[in-house]
Amino acid sequence: MNKKTMCRMILTPGLSNREIGERCNLSHNTVGRYRELLQGAALDGERIGALSEAQLDVLLSPDGGRSKKAFVEPDWSHVHGELSRVGVTISLLYEEYAENLESGSMSDREFRRRYDRYRRSLGLVMRQARRPGEDLFVDYSGKRPSITDPKTGIKTPVELFVSVLGASRKTFAYCTLTQRLPDWVEAHVRAFEYYGVVPKNLVPDNLKSAVVEICRKEGHYINPTYQSLADHYEVLVMPTRARKPRDKACVEAGVRLAQMWILARLRNRTFFSLEELNAAIAELLVKLNAKPMRTRGKKSRDELFEELDRPAMRPLPTQPYEYADWKIGVNVPQDYHVVWEGNYYSVPYTLVTKKVNVRVTARVVEVYHRDQMVGSHNRSFEVDRIFTKKEHQPPAHRLYGEEQLAELLVWAETAGASVCAFMKQHLQVHPTAASGQAFRGLKRMARDFGTERLERACERALRMRSITITSVRSMLVRGLENKPLQEDIAANDPIAPHENVRGAADYH
Repeated sequence: MNKKTMCRMILTPGLSNREIGERCNLSHNTVGRYRELLQGAALDGERIGALSEAQLDVLLSPDGGRSKKAFVEPDWSHVHGELSRVGVTISLLYEEYAENLESGSMSDREFRRRYDRYRRSLGLVMRQARRPGEDLFVDYSGKRPSITDPKTGIKTPVELFVSVLGASRKTFAYCTLTQRLPDWVEAHVRAFEYYGVVPKNLVPDNLKSAVVEICRKEGHYINPTYQSLADHYEVLVMPTRARKPRDKACVEAGVRLAQMWILARLRNRTFFSLEELNAAIAELLVKLNAKPMRTRGKKSRDELFEELDRPAMRPLPTQPYEYADWKIGVNVPQDYHVVWEGNYYSVPYTLVTKKVNVRVTARVVEVYHRDQMVGSHNRSFEVDRIFTKKEHQPPAHRLYGEEQLAELLVWAETAGASVCAFMKQHLQVHPTAASGQAFRGLKRMARDFGTERLERACERALRMRSITITSVRSMLVRGLENKPLQEDIAANDPIAPHENVRGAADYH
C-alpha cells in the first residue's frame, strides 16, 4: 500500500489507529506517530495528493527513521500443539526457542505475550459492526452462468461479479467475459452507477486484478490501474487478509445469495449475449433488493440503503472512470523517449536513466515520475512514429531540430508548389517534431519516386483533405497520383443513358 493511500486512511474520520495498523501491517503506535505528524503539518487529502513520495518520506521520518528490533517469530501453531502434551510448559518451550537461536530471540515476557495473543485468536468470530456508507465488498462468484453461440450452440462460461454494501446489504451483480483487469474495472464502474453514490472503502479479495503482491512488511501492493480507479472515485482500497474468509463474510453471503436468487432462477433459460444475460440479472436485482429481510426488521435492502447508506455516501464524480493500461518501472533511455506499441513518446531529458510509469488510455499516453505527471501525448495507433515535445528536449537538440525544419521548408519550395502547401498545412495540425519527421519522409519519397510524382501526389492529397504522409506514400506505391478524383469524374462525364432517365421533351 503506497504512503499517500495510508495517509488518506489515517485522516479518514472514524478509523482507529489499530484498524489502520491491521490494514497497513503497522503497529498502532507507528500509526499514532504518523497521525500526529500529519495533523501537525495541517494536511488534508488534497494536500497529500499534491506531495511527492520524497516529500512524504521527509514528513513522516523527520528524524531519519528509528531503528526497529526484529524478533525471530516461532511457529505458534507448533507451540500451541506442544503445550497439549504431558509435562510441557510455556517456560520449557521458551528455553528451547531461545537456545536454538544465536540472535534475534525475544524475551520470555514477550514470548508469553505473543503466544497469549495467538491463543485468544483461535476459534473466535468477531461480529463486525458495519458503518453506513463505509464498505463496498466486491468479489466474483465461483459458480458461473454461460452464454450460448446462436450459430454453433456452444456454451461459454462467463464471470459473475457481485458487490454488497456493508450496512444495508444492497446487492449488485453483473456478468463479464473474464476476471481480467478491463472487465474487473468495468464491473466496478457499473456498480458505482447502479448505487448512484460512492462509498468510503472498496474491500476486494486478493485476486490479481486488485492486488499485485502481498508483502508482510509493507502490506498489499494494489494493482496500479485499480488504484487509479480508486483515486478517480476517491475511495480507499482495503483488501481482505489472505486466507481469512471471515474478513469478507459479507460479500461471501452476497455471492451465495446471488447464486441462489439469480443463477438458480436463470438455470433453465438460454442467453445468446452478455447484454441479454445482464438485462435478465437487472430484473432479478430489482426484486431481490425490494424483498423484506426477516433479520432486519422486515425492511428491504432498498429501504435500508435509503435510510443508512445513501445519506453517508458521496455523489459520483461528473465523469465515469476511463480504463487505462499501465507499464510500471520503465527505464528512460538515452534518447529520452518511452515506447508504447511501437511508437516513441518523449519525456523530459532530465529523467534519462530514471524509472517512470506509463499510463495509456484510448486517447492519451501519460508518463509519471514519483506520482507526478511529467509528460502527456495524444495516443497514436500507427506504428514506428516518434512524438517529441520541444520542452522535453535539451537545448542543443531543440536548436538542431529547428534548423533542420527550416532547411526542409526551403527544400519544399524548390520541390513544387503542392509539396510546399502540403508541408505548411501539415505544420498547422502536427507538432514541430512530428512534422520534421514527416518532411524527411517526403524528401526520401522524392528521391525514391521522383519530384514530379511527389508533386502530383501532394496535390491529390490536398484536394482529398488527407494531410498525412501515409496517404501520400500509399498513392505513390500504388501509382494513384494521376488517377482523377470521383468529383472530377462526376463533373466531366455526362449521365449514361438509362431507361429511367427522361429527356427534356417529357417536361413540356
